[in-house]
Amino acid sequence: MNKLFARWLPCATLAAWSTVLLYFFFSGRVQAFLHPTFRPYVLAAGLVMAGMSLVFLLFPADANCCSSAECGHGLSRFAIGKILTFLVLLLPITAAAVFSPDGFGRDAMLNRGILTEATGLRAPAAQTKPLTAPAHTLPTKGNAPAPAPATSSGPPDYLTRTPDGHIVAEVLDLLYAAQDNALRKDFEGKAVELTGQLMPDASNNAGGHRFKAVRMFMTCCAADARPVATLVECETLPPLPEMTWIKVTGTATFPIENGRRISVLKADRIEKSAPPDETMLY
Repeated sequence: MNKLFARWLPCATLAAWSTVLLYFFFSGRVQAFLHPTFRPYVLAAGLVMAGMSLVFLLFPADANCCSSAECGHGLSRFAIGKILTFLVLLLPITAAAVFSPDGFGRDAMLNRGILTEATGLRAPAAQTKPLTAPAHTLPTKGNAPAPAPATSSGPPDYLTRTPDGHIVAEVLDLLYAAQDNALRKDFEGKAVELTGQLMPDASNNAGGHRFKAVRMFMTCCAADARPVATLVECETLPPLPEMTWIKVTGTATFPIENGRRISVLKADRIEKSAPPDETMLY
């Protein structure tokens, strides 16, 4: 029995962890847990563990350590102890893979506190507009297309737009714009299209015409993710459940309320939407 466990326990444990890591990577579920910078390491760790499991399979371990009464590993003296050791190593990650949700629920967002201003978040990259037109992005746009060439009618437009001419913005763009005069000029009074999850607003909603469009902002991993939101103002609140993904089209405004400047998107159209490919902001 000792030889059997010595041969198969390390192999099976490493194979199980490798399977879970590779599953998270290739299924796309890793997007909800890690910043894109760190996702390749999940693939690398899964492949390394798969290789190590093959090493244990092809080169069996020596079972002499736990084959006598003098063994210092208490659980390893008995077959049931070896089974328990295996389950302790395997069950936690298996349960996490099967039962963990792919996103943050309403209670998790409320417990972490929904931020409606950029104070406390990392500062956005410096915004400069050079004379030539290199690749230029907003704080949350890492894959924006190259800007259009300059024309005699005015400076180049570095913002991503829909076919209708609406600026495609993220929640963080509006929060940063509320704190940055130069960035605010790009959005204030302009038609904006924004995607987020619908959450009620209790603190800035005296007239009952506002709600929050929420996204999760991640610096490294799910452990440090924080919900951030811009306020949306409309004539009638949409008849949709909380946490529904919505697309809001409206005018970006930045009023001063209670002594601080905030972002308020005055909605012209609110419609249910599919989640974006990347549900997190970075």
